[in-house]
Amino acid sequence: MTTSIKLLIEIGNSKLKASQLHLDAKGGVTGMHYLGSYTVTGFCHRPNLEEIGDVDQIIFSNVGDPKNYQHINALARLLKVNYQQITSPTQAFGVTNSYDDHTKLGIDRWLAFLAAYKEANAPVVVIDIGTAMTVDVVDGEGKHLGGWISPGFRLMNLALTEHTALVRGGGHHGEELSFGKNTKACVQNGSRAALAGTVLYAIQKAKSMFDNHVTPIVYLTGGGINHLPPEIVELGNNRPHLVLEGLILYVK
Repeated sequence: MTTSIKLLIEIGNSKLKASQLHLDAKGGVTGMHYLGSYTVTGFCHRPNLEEIGDVDQIIFSNVGDPKNYQHINALARLLKVNYQQITSPTQAFGVTNSYDDHTKLGIDRWLAFLAAYKEANAPVVVIDIGTAMTVDVVDGEGKHLGGWISPGFRLMNLALTEHTALVRGGGHHGEELSFGKNTKACVQNGSRAALAGTVLYAIQKAKSMFDNHVTPIVYLTGGGINHLPPEIVELGNNRPHLVLEGLILYVK
C-alpha cells in the first residue's frame, strides 16, 4: 500500500519531465508513474493538481536555465511541500565522477549513468539523445571513464538549415533509415545517420576499453531515441526515463 508519493522532475534543455514515485511504509519503492513532458513554466505555474496527486516532496534535477529553481519554488508553494535539487557530486552510491570540477558534469548525465551502473553492476555505456547527444562510459568499479557531447537531431537540422540554403529536414519520418530522394529527406536521414553512427562507434570504442571477456552493457535513453533505426535501438536497453530512475536513488 502506498503511503508516500514523491514528485520527481527532470528539467532538460528544452522540456521538463515528471513522474510520481510511490513508496511503502518502510520507504521502499512500489512503483513509478510517468506523468509526461511539459514546458517548465506550464507545469510549474499551471499544474494539473489532480494529475500530480498528493505528493509530499519534490526532488528535481536541472540542466536548463539556473533560474529554473524559481519555477520549482513556485510549484512547491502551490503544492505546499519542500523540494530538493540534486547536483553532480564527486562520488556517490559507489560511482565516481571523472571531471576535475565535479559540478561541471551535467546532472542528467550523472543520473543516467548512475542508474545504469547501479542496475547492471557491471561496465556500462550510456547514450542519451535529446537536444544534445551524450555518451558516457563507466567501468566495473563504478569509475566514470569519460564521455562525448554532440548535437541531437534537432540541432543538426538547425545547423544545416540556418547556415545553408537547405530545406529543413525535421519532423515525422518512418523507421527505415534510407537514402533520401529530395533535400528534406536527405537532411533528415543524414542527421539520423549521424546519430546512428555515433551510437555504433561509441559501443565499439567502449568495448575497446576493456579486456576481451568484458562487454559493457548498453543503455539508450532520451526522446531522441525515436530518430534511430530499429536495428540500432536493438543494440541496447531502451530506457527512456533513465534520468528519473537516477533520481530514485536519492529518494531511497
